[in-house]
Amino acid sequence: MQGNLFQICLFFGLLFSTIHFFLGEPKDEYRRTHRIAFIVLMLTFLAEIGWKIATETQLDGFLLYNLLFVHQKIVLMLVFFYFLPFSCQIQDKIAASLLVYLGVALLNSLFLQPMEGMIQSYSQMFGNGMVLVFSLIFFKDIIRQSKFKEDNLLSLPYFWIATFVLFSFGESFIFYFFSSLFFPRNLYDLGFIQVFVQFFAGIMFLVFGIAFYIPNYLRSK
Repeated sequence: MQGNLFQICLFFGLLFSTIHFFLGEPKDEYRRTHRIAFIVLMLTFLAEIGWKIATETQLDGFLLYNLLFVHQKIVLMLVFFYFLPFSCQIQDKIAASLLVYLGVALLNSLFLQPMEGMIQSYSQMFGNGMVLVFSLIFFKDIIRQSKFKEDNLLSLPYFWIATFVLFSFGESFIFYFFSSLFFPRNLYDLGFIQVFVQFFAGIMFLVFGIAFYIPNYLRSK
């Protein structure tokens, strides 16, 4: 059930994002961010399809799960934040953090949590923590930027994206922190507990798809 809910939200997020290309993007400042968000949605959707095919053909396992749902997700989110319009010129720090994450993930795979043996919760927590930090910085940054002083924050797609990334990755960080202590080998099969993780992740990706409609809607009001 939780998987279906996540996939439905992801599908509609991708659908709305795709439609937005045909409706046009009235503000140049949102164009690049929308395209990066679309790429994140598309690659996440393809990962879901790949996992479904793997499970039906009994090719699923920890290695594939780690690649698709641990490392790819975190790398995509860090790349997404790299292209957001920070006023504090933090892109170099995000690029460095991406390299640090990949290094930590490699060390974790070699010495602590082999990719083929378990869900790499340490890499997941470390990466989620990075994304959470940058989402907090970005959330604070868009509030303080002078170019948004006269804008209604609710009309900014960045505001909605930052808010739901905070919710999703904050909740995911807490989940993996506690569940890894008690269920280190079965993190993708925790029943109703994981419903909340999938729910917030699905809503986050849905917001990725609809956030860029918000400026036009609120402006028309």
